[in-house]
Amino acid sequence: MTKRFTTASLRSLAVKLPLLTLLWVSFIVSSIGYTMLLNWELEASAAAKFAVGELRNNIYRTALVAQPATSGAVFEREVRETAQLLQRIEAGNAWQPLYLPKDESVRKSFEQISSAWRTAMLPKLREAHETGTPVNMGLVRLFTEQVTALTDRIDTARAGYLWQLRYLQVLLIVLAIGSLFVIVALLLNWVIRPLERLGDGIRRLSSGDLTARVEIHSRDEVGQIAHGFNRMADRLEDLYDNLEQKVAEKTVSVEEKNRHLAQLYEITSFFSQQAPIEEMLDGFVERIIRYTEADGCVVELLNQRSQRVHAAAFYGLGADTLKAFRDTPYEGSHASNVLAKYYPIRVRFATMETDQAKALVAEGFRSGFAFQVRSSASDVGVLTLVFRDEPEFSSQMVQLLESFSSHLGVAIDNRRLIERDRQFAVVQERQLLAQGLHDSIAQALSFLNLQVQFLSDAIKTDDKQLRDDSLSAIQTGVQECYEDVRELLLNFRERLHKEGFVDGIQTVIDRFEGQSGVAARLTVTGNGPDLTEKQKLQVIFIVQEALSNVRKHAEADTVEVRIDNQADLRVIVTDDGVGLDDKLVAERRGQHVGLSIMSERASKIGATVTVERASPIGGTRVTLVLPADARGEG
Repeated sequence: MTKRFTTASLRSLAVKLPLLTLLWVSFIVSSIGYTMLLNWELEASAAAKFAVGELRNNIYRTALVAQPATSGAVFEREVRETAQLLQRIEAGNAWQPLYLPKDESVRKSFEQISSAWRTAMLPKLREAHETGTPVNMGLVRLFTEQVTALTDRIDTARAGYLWQLRYLQVLLIVLAIGSLFVIVALLLNWVIRPLERLGDGIRRLSSGDLTARVEIHSRDEVGQIAHGFNRMADRLEDLYDNLEQKVAEKTVSVEEKNRHLAQLYEITSFFSQQAPIEEMLDGFVERIIRYTEADGCVVELLNQRSQRVHAAAFYGLGADTLKAFRDTPYEGSHASNVLAKYYPIRVRFATMETDQAKALVAEGFRSGFAFQVRSSASDVGVLTLVFRDEPEFSSQMVQLLESFSSHLGVAIDNRRLIERDRQFAVVQERQLLAQGLHDSIAQALSFLNLQVQFLSDAIKTDDKQLRDDSLSAIQTGVQECYEDVRELLLNFRERLHKEGFVDGIQTVIDRFEGQSGVAARLTVTGNGPDLTEKQKLQVIFIVQEALSNVRKHAEADTVEVRIDNQADLRVIVTDDGVGLDDKLVAERRGQHVGLSIMSERASKIGATVTVERASPIGGTRVTLVLPADARGEG
């Protein structure tokens, strides 16, 4: 692994260029260092030559002071200086610099001179000085000739250093010029020419030549860039050659998405229509079959109370298969297996043990897709598409069908809520109708029944006065009953009223005047917030009920209806009739249907109704108050 890593690294410009620079710098530094070393040797040998020359002079001076006429102190000083000079030459000093050349002949010659000085020359000179005899100058000349020979050997060694230095300098010049050409050649081969080839390929490609490629001669960074350029050119050429095909593929994809959006819009628009659940399910199944081209489809709904499922809508299933889906227990059924999951599942009926799966296999269905029909967190049912072969749905199609199932669950839940609201509204209307009939027609019929009994007794006893009175009372009661029925019919038609709030109140007042002959006046003040349709309707019904009570019981000549529309809505109906007994009203409040109806209608909109005497001498006042915090709600 290390060898492969090293080989691959050496192919990289990031390694080759720094390595080349390192080699070049190392060569230059080494050459300069060696040149400095040679110069050092020349300086040291020159200093050594000078010291050897000084040694020769010291020997002559010592020979001169060895004469008898010279004092012993001068002689000893010269001997000491000569010894110190020999010791300094022998020891050398690299930092001065001063040392003998690294040559064996020079070293031996110096050792001979040093030995001859100590063993021969110095004892002769000391003896001559002590005895007062003349110095043997022949011996001195012989000794100095040896020193001169050492100087010559040092010059010979220095000449060798000079020749090395000159040779190295010439070599440095030659190598510097040669390395410059080598570096330029390497840069041309490694960087400049590959970049020129790459630039030429880029120019050709940018001019529209999709066949432009770059020859790869290396595996370094430039070679990798060239390889990437070639791959890019291949990709561009492939895209250009297959552009029409790719555009067609994208067009098909966009058309599929548009088709799915259109289908989703169609389904949501269909669900927004106010149709019964059965009709909605049939239309949903018909559209799903058209979208998926499935061989069959069944929508099973779950009854949470009885924990049973039944096929609410289906397509393509035979009678025997439908029997397996008709009102079956939830536990262990196909629906329970599907609703146990939280994602659409693909089913193969041959591997399932449910009765529904066995029936589908018997009819020739092999596989299918099952989707959970849910609303919020509650289970509504299961949508199952069945096929006689092995269909393949794209992930987009599966998501679309899952969305259809979710919309179906919400639509079914909404239909059920609407149906419950409608039934509740019917029950409420029936209750109000029963109360109205009890408060008007039932009492009138009871009165007529009593008068019929009086008439029967009058006929039996031949009481003409009682007979005439009974007939008159029956005629009056029938007329009163007719008026009550007519008023009830008008009240129940009031839901279709399209007039404004004040116009609706005025319409009720006009009808009251026409029925009763009692003068009525409407006064409106204030400009408060608008009422909701429900609040308008209930307030009109309450005013209508109050006027009906005036017609039946008050025996009034005038009625005033006053609307004070401020932050709080206040509606006051006042008559000048016989009035009512507050104590009696309090005792019979639970039995008086008219007052109960007004109170119930007021509670539906958050209002309150009070009934009281208008004055101590008579009259009745009905006051409706709708507070500001209840206006605009519901």
